[in-house]
Amino acid sequence: MLMGKPRDVQESLFPDIVPARPQGWIMPSVFRGTNAELMAAVAPMYLTGSVLDVTYGDGKWWEKFQPDPFTAHDLHKLDGVDFRALPEPDASVDTVCLDPPYIISGGPSTARLGPDFQHRYGIGQDNLAVALRCTTEGTASLEALIGDGVTEACRVARRWLLVKCMEFSQGSHVPPANSFHDIPHLVTCRAIDAGWFKHDQIVHYTGSGPGGHNIFEAKRARRHHSYLIVFTK
Repeated sequence: MLMGKPRDVQESLFPDIVPARPQGWIMPSVFRGTNAELMAAVAPMYLTGSVLDVTYGDGKWWEKFQPDPFTAHDLHKLDGVDFRALPEPDASVDTVCLDPPYIISGGPSTARLGPDFQHRYGIGQDNLAVALRCTTEGTASLEALIGDGVTEACRVARRWLLVKCMEFSQGSHVPPANSFHDIPHLVTCRAIDAGWFKHDQIVHYTGSGPGGHNIFEAKRARRHHSYLIVFTK
């Protein structure tokens, strides 16, 4: 059953004439704030049972809201568990959260943009090795990594799957030149292939987007957002 947090209701003095009305805040489809604020905002709808974060990192997602019960894995910073090979049984966790690596146009140059930028766009130091493989082969490897992670998360999740992702484009110096990679579409297709469907999609506006410092001719819109995509069975 798909359930969210009930809204407050304004009762009517004359219910036969004027019905009761729901009132109060509804989660917007475009959200401004940190990752932690985003997760706290969606918690009443999607984080009400057991939660598994398979890309925990430094735990920044959970600074405003702590699920209970909660389990976390991270290949680099926690327990060495690869999100493509989770130890949990099938359909054993209510909600699985997946925040796979992002590749941003420019490859290694993203390292020069500073830790705040890297945090907002999911490029932390542990992901720079992926960024340095910013070639046609490296991109295919990244897409396979993300797709396999989605498939494995679908296996373990029971009610919800939350995936954070964004599109990216390669610079002209990386073959194929100026190619556009629709990672949200890839994520959606892999979830559908696993028997899930898209339930919600939130645009996470994160301020000044990647790129711009070395672009002499703009060929497409600059990305100023990522997505939190919610899937269910």
